[in-house]
Amino acid sequence: MEIIDISQGWYEGMPSYAAPWYPKFGVRRAMTPQTDPSGVGRTFSDLQIFPHNGTHVESGYHFFADRERIDEVPLEVFVGRACVADLSHKGDLDPVTGEDLEKALREVWRPGDRLLVRTDHPNRHLGRDDYWDKPPYLTVSAADWMVDNGCVLVGMDCITEQPDDRSGQVHRRLLAAGIPILENIQHLDRISNPVVQLMALPIKVSDVEAAPARAIVLDGWPF
Repeated sequence: MEIIDISQGWYEGMPSYAAPWYPKFGVRRAMTPQTDPSGVGRTFSDLQIFPHNGTHVESGYHFFADRERIDEVPLEVFVGRACVADLSHKGDLDPVTGEDLEKALREVWRPGDRLLVRTDHPNRHLGRDDYWDKPPYLTVSAADWMVDNGCVLVGMDCITEQPDDRSGQVHRRLLAAGIPILENIQHLDRISNPVVQLMALPIKVSDVEAAPARAIVLDGWPF
């Protein structure tokens, strides 16, 4: 069995959506070994985190003011059996449809599974200026497939919405159905089995719509 980290890490200068309102990740040293008043050389860091930058999970509160905050989602949603939909043939700006998911998953899917959508988009564009402009993206038919087939969480290495579509229709379909969204993952090409054990626990923060997560898969888990 292999542990595979599918998270995008957090670091200064990390990829960030190019919008003036979109905060960037930063680190400030609240104390350094040189400024430690006790003289023992401690370091304390202040992290300026906007959760939608790196790997994170979104809950219903992201689009619906009366829905669950991220710390209210049951923990078992974030841990368990996950199926990998290998759509690595998808190129720039290709849509991911419900038909794509049915073809990729029909042999392994069970209601109650988590879904990981693999397009290998980060392998081609992560760190480049066009990362947000050229991704494959989910369609409403893909979201409908997830709802109709009992998906409990979806993660993807592409983008949830078609670039420049501000309607949020895919987010709304998934989150209205209680399906949290795990965004900004990578390394799905390193997974060798179509079914894995997923662990993608967001940090516990109250009254927010999303939180950073360290997402890993256990490849070769004995189901």
